[in-house]
Amino acid sequence: MGASLPFETRPMNRTRSTLTAPALIRAGLACALLAAAVPAQSFVDRLQSDDLRVVSYNVLWDTIFPSENATQAAKFERVVAALDADIWCLQEIDYSTSVNAVLNLMDGIAPIAGGWYAHKVDDCVIVSKFPLSMQATFTIPAGDKNQAMALVDLPDAQWDHDLYIMNNHYKCCGGFDHRRQEQSDSIVNWMRDAREPGGFFNLPAGTAMMVIGDLNIVDGPQPLQTLIDGNIIDEASFGADSPPDWDGTDSTDHQPLHNVVGPADWTWASPGPFPPGRLDYVITTDSVIEAAYSYALNTTTMSGADLAATGLQPNDVTVDSAGVDFDHIPLIVDFRPGDPSPWDVLGSALGGAHGEPVLTGAGTLVGGDDVTLTVSAALENAPTTLIVGFTALNVPLKGGTLVPAVDLLVSGLSTDGTGTMVLATPWPLGLPSGLELYLQAWIVDAAGPKGVAATNAVLGTTP
Repeated sequence: MGASLPFETRPMNRTRSTLTAPALIRAGLACALLAAAVPAQSFVDRLQSDDLRVVSYNVLWDTIFPSENATQAAKFERVVAALDADIWCLQEIDYSTSVNAVLNLMDGIAPIAGGWYAHKVDDCVIVSKFPLSMQATFTIPAGDKNQAMALVDLPDAQWDHDLYIMNNHYKCCGGFDHRRQEQSDSIVNWMRDAREPGGFFNLPAGTAMMVIGDLNIVDGPQPLQTLIDGNIIDEASFGADSPPDWDGTDSTDHQPLHNVVGPADWTWASPGPFPPGRLDYVITTDSVIEAAYSYALNTTTMSGADLAATGLQPNDVTVDSAGVDFDHIPLIVDFRPGDPSPWDVLGSALGGAHGEPVLTGAGTLVGGDDVTLTVSAALENAPTTLIVGFTALNVPLKGGTLVPAVDLLVSGLSTDGTGTMVLATPWPLGLPSGLELYLQAWIVDAAGPKGVAATNAVLGTTP
């Protein structure tokens, strides 16, 4: 089939006075999606300007300070400018380094009106554009290590509730899972205390909670699994099992991939006997806060265009000049208030050059609110067509499955140099409640079974 797709854009040449209701809906969607079909700036950018950006970064023992290491400090300054995060959760700030030293550094390299706020405990620091309250040093009962805990006062105009952060640096190295497990048990118990009346402290119902930092998961998975599902191992010390989320379900481990598309997800790599490992985590109560976008920043694999657009340099996340000694790399997750998602993932992807491309939807589907559709893990710079249907068709096509009925085609699109395509647009006004929209992207890709690849389908339902 060459460089073409098995679809043609349907003409829409009727006047408004003769359009039927379904045709009006098609027209509104077409205008919105075509208006969104503009090249993305860089994968480093937020999908929406008011998304809350949180970064976790183990910075290797004060090397971000010019007085300690001028080269690494310059790298950190470029990373801070490029990511433009609202909240930084740093680890390995030396125990003897004051919180004021961290504030002075951030106020100097990334000044904001009113200055930054910070809370430091041992080597962990929360640095925030927003005020911090309920600052604490340890859970009750205490776990294996202290941690920086604080409530972030998020802007009321966007957030009904605030964000409680637990910034951790678990015990490192093999043979210490019992200590890591003790830390996880204590955190799950502390989160239960936050949700239930009485006890040592309480959070307003629906306050988002986040466990973040360098968890050093190098032996078994149980310390991590406990943070997700609330399975406390030492119940004699920390009480019965307690699913951490407000709705009685698991928390979510967001698992950012390198530069959005991955497939790598390791966060630590250094020459020596140990392979790269995933040591750093962002885990949240996902019923009340939604992750809209995430990645682990690896500057060594960024394109020249992305480096130029962001002001970053190829070795800005390494601790050497050769691009092989990373120590840790930053994790970036962008959040929105966690209202019930109108999006369901349906599957039926068709693999191509990089495996199965992924389509995700984000946004409320309320008229006037921003909606984002993201294609990732696709072939780079490949012609792409988005298919939108009001019903599911589920018919074989080109070795895969065409899920949506072909009610609307948005053609002339393309992935970028990372195999990503982002469509961001205000959602049309006036669409009826309960409207179901099935979406799937098809991509020209010679590695596909018949010259194309396809994303999974998603179903969006208007509230």
